[in-house]
Amino acid sequence: MTKYSSEFKVRFVSRYLEGGISYRNLCTEFGIPCTGIVKTWVSQAKMHGIESLKVKHTSVDYSQTFKIAVVEYVHTHQVSCAQTAAHFGISPSQVNSWNRIVRERGVTGLRAKHKGRPAMGKHKKTRPIKRLEPTQEEKYKQEILELKSKLHEAELDRDILKALATLMKNSPKRSPRK
Repeated sequence: MTKYSSEFKVRFVSRYLEGGISYRNLCTEFGIPCTGIVKTWVSQAKMHGIESLKVKHTSVDYSQTFKIAVVEYVHTHQVSCAQTAAHFGISPSQVNSWNRIVRERGVTGLRAKHKGRPAMGKHKKTRPIKRLEPTQEEKYKQEILELKSKLHEAELDRDILKALATLMKNSPKRSPRK
């Protein structure tokens, strides 16, 4: 069960979009303790429409390619997990989780896992947990993700240096002190 119903979210976002009221005042009016969650609702509604605020009761299995695209978007567009979630129409906690998994285990950690309970055998054997070995394709995807992140960082550095050079060029010359 969700904490806030779909109707409640729609009323809140509609009231905000009418204008003339801040997040804080609206949260006080509706009895919501903080503004973080409502900012997510509003950005999601702006991106995907009011219908996207409806509570979904079905689980969705996302492909590894989609998960990688979401993580790549976070790294290359310098946006928060909440903004990325609004862009893709998914939960911010899901984006955060995938981001953490890629940091800790790489692209291999985003691989789909087997569902359900393991088959019962005659004798219970305890096997050590083995680390997943990445396939060649996953190695390439991991490398591409890292290279895109490095390229984005280099582009940011270049832009900063260009701006600094422009500022230095346009600034008035200092006269030496006597």
